Amino acid sequence: MEEAADNTVPLLERIKFLSIFSSNLDEFYRVRMPVIHALKKISEDDNAGVEVAPQPNVLQQAKDIINKQQERFGTILREQLIPLLKEHRVHLLYNQPFTPQVKAKADEYFLAEVLAYLQPVFLNDGLRFFPENNKLYFVVHLKDDAGHEKIALLNIPSDELPRFFTVKTGEDTFIALLDDVISYNLDKVFPRTEIIGCYSIKITRDAELDLDDEYPGDISEEVEKQLKKRDLG
Repeated sequence: MEEAADNTVPLLERIKFLSIFSSNLDEFYRVRMPVIHALKKISEDDNAGVEVAPQPNVLQQAKDIINKQQERFGTILREQLIPLLKEHRVHLLYNQPFTPQVKAKADEYFLAEVLAYLQPVFLNDGLRFFPENNKLYFVVHLKDDAGHEKIALLNIPSDELPRFFTVKTGEDTFIALLDDVISYNLDKVFPRTEIIGCYSIKITRDAELDLDDEYPGDISEEVEKQLKKRDLG
């Protein structure tokens, strides 16, 4: 984060440092936060039979620190890096509408490349659905012609397609998130339906490796066994 905020660091390197921060935060949530949650649960369980003395309110303290870091992340991106990109005629469309030229190209790209990868799932009480680990989704709030409201989970296929969509018009380059290309075309995914709201979520599952200090067997086999559990954590 400090490198991303440093004006002496080259622009593209600063963007990479933001990416590294984000990746590290993901890893922190996969590996460290489950431990903090577990300690909190044990300390609250009178029958646990384990003496644990975690720092008071450590879970809330961690969340408060992370929220402040996320706010700074957004400030660096919006107030420093995006304006610097514009000076080089590169426009990152972040929390702003598509220009008509970009929307036309994005619509073509959506129909030709993106739509085939989308798999909407309507959530209901009897549905057996397990969201994948480390995946991006839209939660879409819908209303049909009869006035019935529904909730659908829509995958964002960032594993199959580039995370960003680029359009060049003259000397200007416009860059949009794949998420926004999809959100602009939700009416094609859910025809004859009113879209009330669309919200981004990401599934991050427990990835802590629970290994004994003196494991008697093949340590590589045990690591492989524990790694397979990550997707179901």
